[in-house]
Amino acid sequence: MNTVTNVVNYRDLLPRKNGFVFKVVKKEDTFIHTFIEGEFLQKLGFSPDDIIGKELKEFLSEEVAAQKLVIYEKVWGGAHGSYDGSYEGKLNGHYYLTSLSPKFAGKEVIEITGTAIDVTEKRKKEINGQILEKLSLVGQLAAGVAHEIRNPLTSIIGFTQMLQESIENEDKERYLGIIVSELERINLIVDDFMFLAKPKEYIEITENCMNELVHSVIHSMKQELEQKNITIHSTLTSQITAMCDAQQIKQVLLHLIQNAIESSEKDKTIYITLKKTHENQLLLTIIDKGCGLTEERQDRLFEPYYSTKEKGTGLGLMLTKQIIENHNGKIILNSTAGKGTTVEVYLPLSV
Repeated sequence: MNTVTNVVNYRDLLPRKNGFVFKVVKKEDTFIHTFIEGEFLQKLGFSPDDIIGKELKEFLSEEVAAQKLVIYEKVWGGAHGSYDGSYEGKLNGHYYLTSLSPKFAGKEVIEITGTAIDVTEKRKKEINGQILEKLSLVGQLAAGVAHEIRNPLTSIIGFTQMLQESIENEDKERYLGIIVSELERINLIVDDFMFLAKPKEYIEITENCMNELVHSVIHSMKQELEQKNITIHSTLTSQITAMCDAQQIKQVLLHLIQNAIESSEKDKTIYITLKKTHENQLLLTIIDKGCGLTEERQDRLFEPYYSTKEKGTGLGLMLTKQIIENHNGKIILNSTAGKGTTVEVYLPLSV
């Protein structure tokens, strides 16, 4: 087989942008990759040089290599084969579907050709769907408990705030403030579970002044802000009203501001702006100059149960995104490790 023929055959195999193709031959008791090409390969953090001329165990873990070796042997025996694969790679987790076919010379297999297709988005949606289904069941159970917790919790918060107002001792007032702050945190978790139980049925749309909602949330976090010596600079266009569920938008604000507070260990200033866009939308921006996030962590932030905090449930940002999308809005998060994070929330002014 001459060089020109080889090139033509390889080009016939070339995949679309969402995959890669490869060729394998068997030498003695092992399989060697003789060709590999495709843009998806780069997403996995590999170049052709990392794979060509090498065995599976040279670029995959021993366990994964052993599993694939069984399939290669089957195809070398004349059958067709396929497998689902996942790889964390040097960048982020990816999923792919691979099909293998034997190439014959007479009755003898002389080569295996493989085609891999990127199914990352599809697989992640399936996984998230399964998790959300489980969360819904957990949420329904938790909602019953949350109903029982809500009434005594509200009473405790109310009476603690009354004591706080009547006590003149500075230390005792500060301690009561910490109690209120922690109780509000429990209250937010109860809200999260209530939303999990009935994410859409739980929405009560009314006309609300967004400026008041923002000020209300900042005021409720006053004790924690003072305790951690954090300043919030807010620039709010006067009297922006929007059709939304006030309690859920407060939930969103609490989660986003809380994240900014916990990230602001050195630079103690958080910036909040609220304005209308030319597309008749409301734009809420929250900026911190804190520790920021790596690209890998950013990609996983809205996954259920994924948290970058020791005390986090891993539900806050997932629920925040779901609430915003249920309001026909969107959330955009941009972060740079060591420099801080900017969160933009877009909401329609009417539904």
